[in-house]
Formats: sequence, C-alpha cells, structure tokens
Amino acid sequence: MPLRCNRRQYEQLTDFDRGRIIGLREAGWSNRRIGHHLGRSDMVVARCWQQWITEEEESVPHPGPSRETIRRRLTEVGLRSRRPLRRLPLTPHHRQCQLDFCRPRATWSVTDWRRVIFSDESRFSLRADDHRTRVWRRTGQRSDPAFIVERHTAISQGVTVWGAISWDTRSSLVVLQGTLKARRDVDDILTPIVLPMLSSRPGAIYQQDNARPHTARLSQQCLQGYDVLPWPSRSPDLSPSMSGTRWEGNCSRPEIQEN
Repeated sequence: MPLRCNRRQYEQLTDFDRGRIIGLREAGWSNRRIGHHLGRSDMVVARCWQQWITEEEESVPHPGPSRETIRRRLTEVGLRSRRPLRRLPLTPHHRQCQLDFCRPRATWSVTDWRRVIFSDESRFSLRADDHRTRVWRRTGQRSDPAFIVERHTAISQGVTVWGAISWDTRSSLVVLQGTLKARRDVDDILTPIVLPMLSSRPGAIYQQDNARPHTARLSQQCLQGYDVLPWPSRSPDLSPSMSGTRWEGNCSRPEIQEN
C-alpha cells in the first residue's frame, strides 16, 4: 500500500480505533493480526502503536528540583525542619482529671505556690535517644497537633536520681540504684528527707507524681497528717526540681546521697 494511503488511513483513525489497536497490542496481538482484524494495514497499526509509546514517554514527569532547592524554598516561606513535640496519649478521662486539678488552683498566688515542695525522679539514660523524626513547621507551631508525635516512655539502662525543691530551699540528691519501690521510698526518701522538710515548714504542701512507689499504701501511710498535692494521671511534668532550673538565692549546692 502506498505511503500516502497509509498516512491517510492513520489520520482517519478515530479515538475508538486507536484504543482498540492499543488494547489488542497490549494483549499480545501482532500488527498484522490487528490490521487484518480491523481492516487496516499493519503499517497503520504500527504507527498508531509507536505514537502511543511516544506520548507515554513524554507524559512521564521529569526529575524534580534538588533537595537543596526544596529546602531553600521552604526556608523562604518560614518552614524549617524541627523535631515534633512529644506527648503521652490522653483519654477524655485523663483530660477531665487534669482540668479538675487546674481549675481550683488557677487563682493561686505566688504565696500559695511558695508552700509547695516539688519532688521528682530524673532518669539519666546511658543510651541516647537520637530523636531523628523531623517535621517542617513555622515558628509558633510547636504545639500544633499536626506536628506532634506521640511516644510512650521506654526503659533503658541508666541511673535514677531523686530530689526536691521549694521556693527557697532544696533537698539533697538521692542516687537510686536499681528499681525504686515503696519500702525504699519510705526508708531512703520520705522518712529521712521529706518528713523533716514538711515538719520545718508550717503549711507546706508536698508534691509527687503517680509513680507506683508513691501511690503504694506504705508510702501513703507515711505521709498521713501532711498535705499532699493531688496529681492527676499522665499529667505533664510541671515539677521544676529536675528541669534544669538555675537555683539561686539561699539554695546551696545539693549534697548527693547514694543508697
């Protein structure tokens, strides 16, 4: 068949005919068989198939911009790679308990908070957490739920240190070897350190978290007769005793006791 005739037949192909040719070729039919089946020359079929392959190749997206270009553009609009804020998963019950704790104390004055003796244990891990998770966010979006990663606390090798702090004084540090249990809490912390602090400060309020040694019956009995600040489950760590706060005024360098 003359070339001009083949070109004319190709140009006269409808979209439906082109679709049939492409479908039969993908099904494994030869150009000759398709041409015979559709009443077209095998050259027309071959040209239709080749045109479709070319269009497919042209539709494949080209490689995008480099990572440096993307990073630069994100920086220009105020986005930077940051670590997400981590938090414990809270149920509606946890949130309600925390709200019930905050409401009556929202009006406390500085004088009221001066009465509180904050205590906490700080665990120093021997294996660093790499915190490799990063997020792209703008300044001021740290607490946005979209940029927060929930993470449960993990146990790793390390040493635990207990300490307490109030408005103008602080306790000695107690290095706790192994797991802290209720008996050790009473013998090594409450009896020798906490009770004398509470007795020497009229109206003092003791704060501790809900770790099992603190909520055990033995520890609760030891603190009977003293004011203890109720602490809701899974509350954020608000105690300044282990947060790296700079201690000034009448606070001297704490002694360290190993038990």
